[in-house]
Amino acid sequence: MTALEVADNEKPGPQTANMLLRGLAVLESVARSGSRRGVSVTEVSLDTGLEKSTASRILSILRDAGYLRQDGYRRYRLTARLSQLSVGYSDIEDLLAVARPHLEALHEKFDEEVHLAVLDGGYMVFVDYIPSSQVVRSTLSTTQRLVHETAAGRAALCLLDREARHHALELSSAGGDVQLSDADIDRIMSELDEARDRGWAGFDANDGVTRFAAPIVDSEGSPIAAMCISGPTYRVVPRQEQFATAVMAAAQAVSGAM
Repeated sequence: MTALEVADNEKPGPQTANMLLRGLAVLESVARSGSRRGVSVTEVSLDTGLEKSTASRILSILRDAGYLRQDGYRRYRLTARLSQLSVGYSDIEDLLAVARPHLEALHEKFDEEVHLAVLDGGYMVFVDYIPSSQVVRSTLSTTQRLVHETAAGRAALCLLDREARHHALELSSAGGDVQLSDADIDRIMSELDEARDRGWAGFDANDGVTRFAAPIVDSEGSPIAAMCISGPTYRVVPRQEQFATAVMAAAQAVSGAM
């Protein structure tokens, strides 16, 4: 029985309880779709029997809470955050537990920002973060970011084959409502090849911050996440070899443990 069927069979109760059941029904509807294209407000409305305005409002709430993401075509998909609510020791919890000591070691060595992010379609979802304690430091987003606009995302993408890269870039551009030209795609592909060959990826956002990210893979060698260290360019570049070597070693250690 779905959450919406429960709501329909229950006697009228507090408005908050009814809203919660409707929210669960909408979340179930998005999960049931299983479509890489995501689902529209209209499709959710038809699936749940909710008024379109109600479905739209609930989808927006779930998006703002981080359980759904909305792409440039106004279609909704689940985010990795939902998996963190699963009963037991989830894959993300396992990754967090394994990676945390290595994040702490990187932070202790360099006192710069360190991040852990998981690959989720066209996004990287940042699931752990340790800030720098220095007065001058970078301040980066710790939520979800477009995969092609992050060093962590590029570290994960560089290990994918060309077709899988194309698909991830399509999702990323749609999520950010940006148009990647053929020239953009070719340039990014070339940069990903370079990242794969050297073992780490960067991304220049023209913000005075230098980033080094290395991929974390599962037992089959498929990228599932990335570890990133970043800081002010003037402070990081003179030690770039040390930064790159350290983050690659940390990511490889986590991959081995996973």
